Amino acid sequence: MRLTPEDIWTRLMGSGLPVVNYLSGYVPLCCAGSERGAGMKIAEYVRGSLPGIVAFCEAEDAAEFGRLCDRAWSKEVFDLGHPFWSRVETIAPDQSRRYWREIRHVNGIAVRVTSQWFNPPASRSLFLLKQYLTARGLPLPDCALPSEEPSAGKVVRAGASGGRGRYRSPAIGNAQNGLIRSILARIGEESFGLADWQAVVAAFGHRCAYCGEPGVLEMDHVIPINRKSLGEHRLGNLVPSCARCNASKGNRDFREFLADRPQRIQAITTHMERFGYRPIGADPRLQLVFQQAHDELRQLADRYAVIIETVLSGEAGDARRMLPEERFAAPLP
Repeated sequence: MRLTPEDIWTRLMGSGLPVVNYLSGYVPLCCAGSERGAGMKIAEYVRGSLPGIVAFCEAEDAAEFGRLCDRAWSKEVFDLGHPFWSRVETIAPDQSRRYWREIRHVNGIAVRVTSQWFNPPASRSLFLLKQYLTARGLPLPDCALPSEEPSAGKVVRAGASGGRGRYRSPAIGNAQNGLIRSILARIGEESFGLADWQAVVAAFGHRCAYCGEPGVLEMDHVIPINRKSLGEHRLGNLVPSCARCNASKGNRDFREFLADRPQRIQAITTHMERFGYRPIGADPRLQLVFQQAHDELRQLADRYAVIIETVLSGEAGDARRMLPEERFAAPLP
């Protein structure tokens, strides 16, 4: 198969190597997976945060361990392409290089932390990690940072020389998905601990809820947490799953995934009913509500981008007229 320049760039970016895209002029900064240059700084910061995160999972919220094992959750919370950490036995050989070699134990479970952390401004992961730690009252590591808060994940253009340049920001979809998760977290909020989750695993006979096989089990959301399905992080929506079924199911509806296993569908449905969990994604009115939230967020981002561009261009008077409320109408410096 003939590769286009875009294909080559995508593969290079996925390799974790510091590369320069001479085709488009964009330069990504060093990845934390590299032990050279700026990558050392973000790697040190991430590692410095781990004792607090482990302690939080063990003493404050056992369910946090499962969330940190979830790829989609890690993407939304940390802007990572891999789970924050994964059980050692579930890491495929061809994925081992995506994780640091050190093995840590959380609630007695051996895990390896992903090494795929990128420095700002190529990624917002550092800022999001600081935000995560602060929200949970965890100490911030005392070490040098690659930079302060990144500017919305901006990617610097190669050859730029001082001054304000043009930047390419990440897709608004990241913010929109984060908004959906934030809204869903406020609907029927539920707290549970390790003992509650272990009871769910026991109810399924310590077997995968999808294939019925014993083995190493992961926490899986039956109804995926995304804009289409509108799943929630509640016990009634969580079942034990083997790594193979978890990966195969992906974001599919569990009934579609188990079309030839009606008994498994019934067992999961019974589990949902036991905890009083009623999926809200089937309500077309809610789909309209979330679509409106998506659209409003995009419009808001576009509007303030124009205002900021206007302020930076020195046209403060025009910017002041764009601001919506009187409290923002004070003279701009």
